[in-house]
Amino acid sequence: MKITDSLFLCLNNSAGEVPSRIQLIPGGKQITGIDGRKWTLPDALELCARMNATKKEFPIDENHATDLAAPKGGQSPAVAWFKNFTVEKDGSIWVDVDWNSAGQQLVSERKYRYISPVFLSSDKKEIKEILRAALTNTPNLSNPALNSEMQGEPAEEIQMDKELCAALGLPETATKDEVLAAINARKAELNAARTKQVDLAAYAPRADLNAMEARAVAAEKQLAELNAANLKAKAEAAVGAAVAERKIAPASKAEYLNLCSTESGLASFEAIMKTTPKLIPETGAPAGTPPAGNGKVELNAEERSIMDSMGYSEDEWLKIKQAGK
Repeated sequence: MKITDSLFLCLNNSAGEVPSRIQLIPGGKQITGIDGRKWTLPDALELCARMNATKKEFPIDENHATDLAAPKGGQSPAVAWFKNFTVEKDGSIWVDVDWNSAGQQLVSERKYRYISPVFLSSDKKEIKEILRAALTNTPNLSNPALNSEMQGEPAEEIQMDKELCAALGLPETATKDEVLAAINARKAELNAARTKQVDLAAYAPRADLNAMEARAVAAEKQLAELNAANLKAKAEAAVGAAVAERKIAPASKAEYLNLCSTESGLASFEAIMKTTPKLIPETGAPAGTPPAGNGKVELNAEERSIMDSMGYSEDEWLKIKQAGK
């Protein structure tokens, strides 16, 4: 962003004389105003070449009327016009001036002794363009209204800037960078306050917080016990039904209850029982009992399929069948 600034230079006129050539910018790559502000002018020749290429004449008014009075609806007549930018050996920039009658009278009668050029500078304080100049007897750098043109702020808002500086704890002469730094610091403080972990002890007695925590723990424990009781009841009902339907032997009931001690185990058991046929007959020897004299019970294909799906060995399965007699 470009900013409008100005310097404060002697008009260099003797009593009764009206100079036809005046200095606008002092020599040197670094330029310091009377208030201590500093600017740089890396290439005076390049700046003059650009200004001359515009083929324009630039106004000189009284007391920066263009910057101060005009925004309020006041008049800002020119008392002179300047052109033909040149660079002297010391690096200073001079211009030719054509005074009108009003300007000649003001200067010849020494009503004004100083010239104050107005220029655009970058955020890095490099002078980029000369806009105009003003006859003045008061250092215009003390008036922040000279910064209003490029920022689109009317002169009436000067007081608001002062109030903003005061609210931030800054002096009225604070620069734009200082104001922005102060605002960013306040924003960082607010963000830190929002994200900071809240200490509940600051808002409630510790005894109340402990009681609340104890109630929460007790409620969680009660819920866990209730869930366990419900699961146990479901498991006993499912295993009892399998025994009643003669799908498993009563002697293996404890093992199946252990299998159903979790939700996933109960779900697996119920899925297996849905496809398991009745393995234990109501009377007589179990299916597959060999004739007398044969020492081993043979399993049919269906029994072997069930045995494999439930993860038993043949000997274990025969023991379960024998116990179910």
